[in-house]
Amino acid sequence: MKRMFFLVLALCTVLSGCSRLVPSEYVRVSKHDAGGTVQENADVLSANDFQSLKAAILSFVKSGIEHGVIRVQSYEGGDVEEDLTAAAYQVSREDPYGAYMVDYMTHSCSLIVSYYEIGIDITFRPGAVAPEKMKSVTASTDAKRRIQQAMDRYDDRLVMYISYNLQLDLEQTARDYFEQNPGRLMAMPEIRCTAYPENRTPRIVEMTFDYPYDKKTLLEMETAVQDSLHAASVYVRYRDTELEKAELLFTYLMERFAYKEKSTQTPVYSHLCDGLTTSKSAAQSWQLLCEEAGLECVTVSGLYQGAEHWWNIVCLDGEYSHLDTFRDLLGDGTLHLYDDGEMTDYYWDTTQYPACVHPEPEDLEETEEPEETGEEAPEPGEGNPEAGDPEARDPEEGNPEETDPEKPPQEPLPGEETEPDAEKLGAA
Repeated sequence: MKRMFFLVLALCTVLSGCSRLVPSEYVRVSKHDAGGTVQENADVLSANDFQSLKAAILSFVKSGIEHGVIRVQSYEGGDVEEDLTAAAYQVSREDPYGAYMVDYMTHSCSLIVSYYEIGIDITFRPGAVAPEKMKSVTASTDAKRRIQQAMDRYDDRLVMYISYNLQLDLEQTARDYFEQNPGRLMAMPEIRCTAYPENRTPRIVEMTFDYPYDKKTLLEMETAVQDSLHAASVYVRYRDTELEKAELLFTYLMERFAYKEKSTQTPVYSHLCDGLTTSKSAAQSWQLLCEEAGLECVTVSGLYQGAEHWWNIVCLDGEYSHLDTFRDLLGDGTLHLYDDGEMTDYYWDTTQYPACVHPEPEDLEETEEPEETGEEAPEPGEGNPEAGDPEARDPEEGNPEETDPEKPPQEPLPGEETEPDAEKLGAA
């Protein structure tokens, strides 16, 4: 029994030493790709020429791998180390993804028996957007749409991969969109555009939008503006004429605030909800109020007394008029309507806006119908000397029946003067 125990113990001891004869690492052997394609296996890749070497480095960049290994066997081309330096530079400085995502990159190259092992260490730029989250742009309409969507959501950043030579001022496109939507976009952000790499195609463009308030606050402001516009439309909906609606809209503003002139980063919100105004925010807000109430209105950009100024042209009951709510709100609190001739201190491009011409007072008098006096018109022949009414003749003219029609009038003799009738002279 003891002999059997020691035999089993000896056998276990011998078998436990067999693990030393088995390798702890396994080597995976794959078929060599003569075409130079990159074989991806997590952070270890292989390459055999310059293009595949460059593709391997770019793969690390796009995958966000900070430390990667490339194994090179049977290298086709020039010197491996020289090509490695060139490939690393081209990826990190000339390729759009590398130029945008990489802060700096280092590399090493070691010869191990029959192959080179290359180490790539990448420090990525803080906050860089991953490639799958970039917006692809292939036309100007794509770029405009992406910018508009970002501004509608008050996004703080937009990254676009632009694959062609885009001839579009992105910053101006954003400004134009803001000016065209004063009732929906509460604030114009500070915009910065950076291209990676610069002056190359394709490229990655990062637009940053720096708003004066956070997204939640801006959305709340937008809701407040829409509520104010709706309340104004309800306030004037039962007025019969457009002039009455315009006058009541002005009253709506006057009753809300004692307006003060002040420029803010949220112009329309400040005018409608805070009582702080400029000529531009007043004109933009008035147009929004008119549109909500169903009145035709445009905003005019021009000069007032030589300084930049904004006002409106509105069509009320078929007649166009200028009105400057900014001056009226800060002035006597009365809405004034002007025609073109009365805008003596203003300058604007008359070809871009409707003409404002008011009828002259005398023109109105000519078209007015005569007032009814209540007196009846005389019957034919009654009180009408031309109709033969003898009572209507002047008594001094005498009775025509007493005049002999066959007796010609007596002509004065030559040299004889005819004395005028003294009564007729006095009457004259």
